[in-house]
Amino acid sequence: MGEIIAFINKTRALGKKLVVLPELCTCDYMLGDRWEVEAFLRDIEVANEEIRKATIGIIAIWGSVRVDWDRVGEDERVRKYNAAMIACNGEWVKTAHLFGWIPKTNLPKYGIFDDARHFYPASSLAAELGIPLEELLQPFQVRINGKIIRLALTICEDLWEDGYSTKVSKIYRDQDVDLIIDISQSPWTTHKLQAREKMLRKRTLDSDCPILYVNVVGLQNNAKNLVWFDGTSCLMGADGVVKWRAPRHKAGLFSPSDFSLIGHGNHSPSFVNGYQSIIEDSHTATIEAMRDFYRDYSRIVIGLSGGIDSAISLAMHVEALGASRVVAINMPTQFNSQTTRSLAALCAENFRVEYKIVPIQQLYEAELKLYAESGDPNPSSFDRENFQARLRGHVLAAQAAMQATKLGGRTGFTCNGNKTEVALNYFTLYGDGAGCSAFFADYWKGEMYALARLINGRAGRDIVPQGIIDIVPSAELSSAQNVDEGKGDPIFYPYHDRLLAMWLEGRMDPTAIMRWTLAGTLERELGCADGIVAKYFRTRAAFVKNLEWAWRQYSYEGKRHMLPPGLIRTRAFGFDRRETIADAYFTREYKTLRDEYLRQTP
Repeated sequence: MGEIIAFINKTRALGKKLVVLPELCTCDYMLGDRWEVEAFLRDIEVANEEIRKATIGIIAIWGSVRVDWDRVGEDERVRKYNAAMIACNGEWVKTAHLFGWIPKTNLPKYGIFDDARHFYPASSLAAELGIPLEELLQPFQVRINGKIIRLALTICEDLWEDGYSTKVSKIYRDQDVDLIIDISQSPWTTHKLQAREKMLRKRTLDSDCPILYVNVVGLQNNAKNLVWFDGTSCLMGADGVVKWRAPRHKAGLFSPSDFSLIGHGNHSPSFVNGYQSIIEDSHTATIEAMRDFYRDYSRIVIGLSGGIDSAISLAMHVEALGASRVVAINMPTQFNSQTTRSLAALCAENFRVEYKIVPIQQLYEAELKLYAESGDPNPSSFDRENFQARLRGHVLAAQAAMQATKLGGRTGFTCNGNKTEVALNYFTLYGDGAGCSAFFADYWKGEMYALARLINGRAGRDIVPQGIIDIVPSAELSSAQNVDEGKGDPIFYPYHDRLLAMWLEGRMDPTAIMRWTLAGTLERELGCADGIVAKYFRTRAAFVKNLEWAWRQYSYEGKRHMLPPGLIRTRAFGFDRRETIADAYFTREYKTLRDEYLRQTP
């Protein structure tokens, strides 16, 4: 709250006449059902009044909640609006029907968004008042430098209107608006900057009006997903050209250099950033999100195995937090090769972090002895592998707790799992599936190697040791995963990355996979290298067996739902991709196509 007032005061001191803050800036966006707590809502109302009183000599526009205590919403609780607020010179700015505020029109209810669960839409309010929505959504008239300006206020999804019946931009096209101001809480994802500016370009052309887009910066969460908001506010001219863009991923008070666009002028862009590659963009956003997430942590503990995932986790946590706040722990057993032990030590040395070797062989043997004495003398190889993974989770938790005792403050340990492993449930609960965060759970395995190349390229040397990049991926939990013999995980990452991406991000299932297989186009559709299927599967039966195994693993949600929260990059497990604990389902069409495929001569 104090920061908002400070922005207003600084804007006034700079001689500016207008300050705009993002959607729901008084309270944040992702608050679960905290919106149902009436005392919390009263605090938001007090904040709105304090902001109004601070607008002496200036116009302020900000996002907040507007409560109607006399009515209920569709959830039969007190009615709430996701609103854009506007005040000038200590007073609310009015239209014919609204007193200093305007409600959000399009309420998203997909992915991580739950607006429709909590807020009442503008269309329903207009219907209740017995007026057309066009009459409710009138521009606010303000005076800037002696000139009357007609400002239309929209809120985030209002302009992402393509999938909605209500086209807010077209409503404002007919109202002689000078400037649309869109306040937003639009999350960062890969390709989001391009998609956002493409949308804004369409809306400026639809409305024949420039748009000032103001987005929030910072990390929020819904308990299952970490959501980064990248800011990147901009001014889009009525000609669909970006005239100004604020720094990306940085919060602050930024001022467009040219507001002469008001009046539908045609100007050349004053500043346009080039787009980063997907992996560069992801790296930058992840580092910023880490800094926000761990701002109250004194130390972070990372299990450093000598594999690619833990090496990238170490590299990026050090970049985000500094080496002094990171501790790396290697926890070998008899199955960990000297190769990976040496690589882990070299990696820790390169990043100059505190490094500890905590062998768990004796703990592992003690656990086997304990089970033997209790009547289970011969655990399966699968169980033995999980014993080791859970012991490592125990050691990391203990190390984090001891760091807290020694240093004070909050500490934690990381889950280093990648998206391919998460999608296949290839992790151990309370072991490598434990931690306070899972920042790489939305990075495919191949993208972890891309991060290594990026990090080494920027460092000008193999700060992530080349041996870690070259070695076969392996959990090293049994002799069957001996990396020195070229043995590793039961996952064919170049193939499974693309297969799983088609299911998760492409929303396909084995039916489409089998259809493409019969048509001879599978590798092209997945984006795999030619010959990749024949490389991994010698027979049709082996291909089908693996496909159905992968679908069953992918479809099981109960285990995956217990992972720590991960950062959303594209489409992540959690509330971004809603889950159900149910068996895998194979369609009738799939079974028919599968049987046809297996009958054919290879």
